[in-house]
Amino acid sequence: MLSDDDILAAVRRGLGAAGADDAAFPAAGARITRHLLVAGEIVRCVETRTEGTAFHAGTRDLSDLPEYDDLDRYPIPAPADPGAARSTLRLVRRGSVAARACSTCTNGRKPCARCDGAGDVGCRTHVPCSGCEGRLCCLACEGTGKRAREAADRPQAETAARVRCRKCGADDVACGKCRGAGQKKCGVCRGTGSRTCPDCEGGGTVSHDFCAGTGRYVEWTEGVVVREPVVDTVEESSGLPARAFGWTNEADAWGRVDHVGEDAFPPHDTATGLGGGTGLTKATGLDPDPGNPGSTGSTGNPTPDLSEVAARLNPRLSRRDGEVARRVRVRYLSLARVTHDDHPHRVYVVVPRRPAPRVVTVRSPRRAWRLAGLAVLVLVAAVAVSRLLT
Repeated sequence: MLSDDDILAAVRRGLGAAGADDAAFPAAGARITRHLLVAGEIVRCVETRTEGTAFHAGTRDLSDLPEYDDLDRYPIPAPADPGAARSTLRLVRRGSVAARACSTCTNGRKPCARCDGAGDVGCRTHVPCSGCEGRLCCLACEGTGKRAREAADRPQAETAARVRCRKCGADDVACGKCRGAGQKKCGVCRGTGSRTCPDCEGGGTVSHDFCAGTGRYVEWTEGVVVREPVVDTVEESSGLPARAFGWTNEADAWGRVDHVGEDAFPPHDTATGLGGGTGLTKATGLDPDPGNPGSTGSTGNPTPDLSEVAARLNPRLSRRDGEVARRVRVRYLSLARVTHDDHPHRVYVVVPRRPAPRVVTVRSPRRAWRLAGLAVLVLVAAVAVSRLLT
């Protein structure tokens, strides 16, 4: 981790001052606070187990499904990748399979409900004539056989020739299709009043839906184990604004923690929940020189106290109901925030990196409020002037 002298020297270099000359940025009046950025994700594999009655119409071989005695105790290995796609495992409770004959049908057939097993249904013997639809079938008698004193007028849109009415005998007054009758025999039943049932096609029975026409079915107790990933995004800035994550794009400036499986579960008997030589205390890519407190690991980031990283993540690492696997993958970066009495309107953020730290200059909150106040005053003045001129 950078010392205070290293931090002040980096700010002086950023200001263009000589490294040994601290007149431009003396140590007196400087205030240094250290902040930690932690970003990444915690991926959990969450499992739910449910049990219920399963049904299959017909016959089915269930030997390919695993059997269980107690669903809650059935062992399933933890997934290699907690972030894998949703998966479903179906199991059969031992001794619960029952193959039965369907008791509400006969060999998969049941009487047709539409025709009550008769095979035919009632039908109209006659239907309206498609030519005149029963209206003005005869201009003289209108289908009654008794002539009226005056014949009705032909419909304006009618163009077909009229013929002799078979009921009243008048010429050129009857519909050419029904010859004055107004209806014709039904083309389906040929006037018999009975037609084949369309549901059973005359057989009187239909397939039984419950057993799919097989006359048998299978029931069993089924256990279902569903696993799906749940992602918890981490972005902790230790008192800095969210834009602090954009102050460095150098990948090797960040330290990293990447663990899968039991190492990603916090022990419950430690103060931080992350100690005991497992979990986040084993960060990847860190190989600081024990003889040089200011050395950096292979990531290029000065090695921070990982207990602080652990403290940031600890509230998020409680085990969820059904959690069976976890992957913790985060990156972290230790920054220094520097303010100075001689530079009241600037805040200097020192970002560790190779070969030398980088300095980001931002406006101080005091400066930002002053600019905002000035903008408000200018706006008020502009409104006042415009009213005076109008």
